[in-house]
Amino acid sequence: MRLPAARLLPVSALLLAACAQNNAPGPYTKPEPLDTGDSAAPGPDPYDVVIGPYDVNVRWTSYGVPHIQAADEGSLGYGMGYAFARDHVCTLMDQVVMVNSQRARFFGRGADDIHVHTDFGWLALGVKAQAEAGWAGLDPRMQARLVGYAAGVNRYVEEQGDALPDARCAGAPWLREINHIDLLAYYLAFGLNGSGGVFVDAIGSAAPPDARRAPPPPAERTLARVREPGMGSNGWAIGAAMSETGGGMLLSNTHFPAVGERKWHESHLTIPGELDVYGASLMGVPVINVGFNADVAWTHTVSGAPRFVAYLLSLEPGQPTRYNSRGEIKDMEEHAFQIEVLGEDGALSVEARTLYKSDFGWVMNAPVVGWTPLNAFALMDANENNLEMLPTWFDMNRASSLAEFQAAHERHLGIPWVHTMAASKEGEAWYIDSSAVPNWSAETFAAWRSYVDEQVLAGLFADYGVYVANAADTAFDPVVEAGSRAPGLIPWSAMPQLTRDDFVYNANDNHWLSNPAAPLEGYNALYGPERTARSPRTRMNALYLSERGEASAVGADGKLSLAELEGAALGGRGMLAELLRAGVAERCLTLPSPQVVRVSGADVSVDLAPACAALAGWGGTVRLDDPGAPLWRELVNSGVYDYSEGFAAGRLFAEGFDPARAVETPAALAEGAEADAALAEALALAVARLAQAGLAPDAALRAAQHMQLGDAPIPVPGGTDPEGVIQIATWSAGSGTLLTEGSRAAVLNADSDLTTAGYTMNYGNSFVMAVQYGADGPEARAVMTYSQSEVDGSPHRDDQTAVYGTEQLRPALFSAEAIAADPALVELRLTLD
Repeated sequence: MRLPAARLLPVSALLLAACAQNNAPGPYTKPEPLDTGDSAAPGPDPYDVVIGPYDVNVRWTSYGVPHIQAADEGSLGYGMGYAFARDHVCTLMDQVVMVNSQRARFFGRGADDIHVHTDFGWLALGVKAQAEAGWAGLDPRMQARLVGYAAGVNRYVEEQGDALPDARCAGAPWLREINHIDLLAYYLAFGLNGSGGVFVDAIGSAAPPDARRAPPPPAERTLARVREPGMGSNGWAIGAAMSETGGGMLLSNTHFPAVGERKWHESHLTIPGELDVYGASLMGVPVINVGFNADVAWTHTVSGAPRFVAYLLSLEPGQPTRYNSRGEIKDMEEHAFQIEVLGEDGALSVEARTLYKSDFGWVMNAPVVGWTPLNAFALMDANENNLEMLPTWFDMNRASSLAEFQAAHERHLGIPWVHTMAASKEGEAWYIDSSAVPNWSAETFAAWRSYVDEQVLAGLFADYGVYVANAADTAFDPVVEAGSRAPGLIPWSAMPQLTRDDFVYNANDNHWLSNPAAPLEGYNALYGPERTARSPRTRMNALYLSERGEASAVGADGKLSLAELEGAALGGRGMLAELLRAGVAERCLTLPSPQVVRVSGADVSVDLAPACAALAGWGGTVRLDDPGAPLWRELVNSGVYDYSEGFAAGRLFAEGFDPARAVETPAALAEGAEADAALAEALALAVARLAQAGLAPDAALRAAQHMQLGDAPIPVPGGTDPEGVIQIATWSAGSGTLLTEGSRAAVLNADSDLTTAGYTMNYGNSFVMAVQYGADGPEARAVMTYSQSEVDGSPHRDDQTAVYGTEQLRPALFSAEAIAADPALVELRLTLD
């Protein structure tokens, strides 16, 4: 089943040595980079900071999880940066090169000048300049955390020297001392996933038509990533009414890549009397992004609401840098930038470029259409300069109640592109989409619908999920209201949220069905439509939480235990199988056989009888030893059915969507000649493609699907999003780094990720965590499916992957007693005078 296009984002030792010799903390010296362009705003020197003194205790328990304890923020950051660097330093260093616009300086121009374009694009987006300008406004505690984190990374790399274990960056000329501004710039860039970060090369290559530098970026490289970060997840918050203990419960089931900068790193942070929080952080981030403390547990799922609006600029004839802004003809702002570029001869040269900005944002070399004599596109970014992102999580980590947790959201409004689910120890369950969304009125949305029908370019981009507005018309101005982080964004009071004592959940659809018993309706149209069909995966999540009975996840008593929560997360059920498997197995026996289908350029005759038998015997799950799961995956993803057919009556479903029965519908296998022909073709293609991979129709996933991080492949469970399973196991090429990230065998079916070696997984279930609050505090179980370290040869390269291959979680050690009792405990005290 095809997904639609819109769903398809050497270190110097001088500083540390000097500080140690003098027995005194020392300041960073401001780097002397190339004069890249627009000068920074005047103000306090952001590099005038003090490093140390630091004293931190890092205790690693089983699976390489660091428990970091210090008496102050700087020391905590020092330990956190050091522990992170052991596992992922090359990934962070790669991203530091990126946000400093130095990829062309170290890696050359790149294919189609991509490094040059992105370097200029990041300069225009201004994340480094914004970090420098915004540094003084950060809470001093956060400043201390970031300065310490950078120093901890630097210490680890300096200690390793030429023996740095990760060969991907060991000895590389771009491996250098980093600082707090590098980190803050990187976080600002991360916030632009789904907006400026998607269009960075389009911004960096933009030029008027008489000076065009490059052809427009292809749609598949840019427009198909506008729903970035292009990641999913499932999140459940369970309230007292459904909890065995009466305390809140949480399931965090994130679907992020196993490669690149979007991985998780697990840790436990403690400042006695102030902070005690456990969970996972995105690469190089010095706070816990998903996790729990003694009072609140939370998780996130990616929100599909738009992070930007593309404004269509009408240009003056013969003057392509003059445009109509709300009825007034204006000149675009010209901004001069320069970068260093490594030539093929190894010499560096300086390259200059002028980029253009409108009232609505940076002008782009727009995908498909570019910049023409008549039109150009500009990007209005909802997450531009989002310096409230880090403070939001910083305060969430410290929340001692759900009310304090909610206040962190309201105070900062820094969540960039995710939904939030949270559960408290008292048994409250809360959902909100507090992400950054443009504040369009109902009238603006109506104007946009008309514009899409009338304007060809607006209609073209709408097909990819891009909102295009008319820059000449004030009807497209966002509404400015009090209570928003920035003018023109939806304010706190208008954000969809729900508090329950039973459950709330999200699986990447919008807010509407956060609890089927209390649909959220009447919210801004840019959050997405209400009272429409939900994805099969959303429906499977809702079914898990809503059904009752001895065979259900919740059980007949309507209460969940921690073991039952874990069992649901790893149970492997899928919505399409729940609805259609029995009917397909029965219908299969009536279909003409053999079927002739074309596979890899050749006609293949397929006997359907083995497929009928396999589906009749399949238990309907994507667990490792349930024979028939690969056959169902290939059927659903055969290419015969479009993804949209999972949302309405047609060749797949007989009964259409009913908003009053949103979890149950669409339902029932479609009947008739057209439906039968489609099913027969899909079944035949599934059998033929599995045969190409050496797999029988009744093969189980244990023989077909694996992750390989260490020396040997490890079988892992999971399926694809169109199947409606909550355990995802697919392949992603979505790494934003330049590091070597592994490969897979020749692809036989791109829709299902079937290769000649079966299914190689590097995307899907990533950090999975189940938490329950009881009389003795929080109890948690978790697994990092791709393990804690990306360093080849590390004992933690694939040890948690092996645990995941047993289809279970492992204890997440939170109490001092549990940590001290761990047989793998290793302790290190780090100090800097």
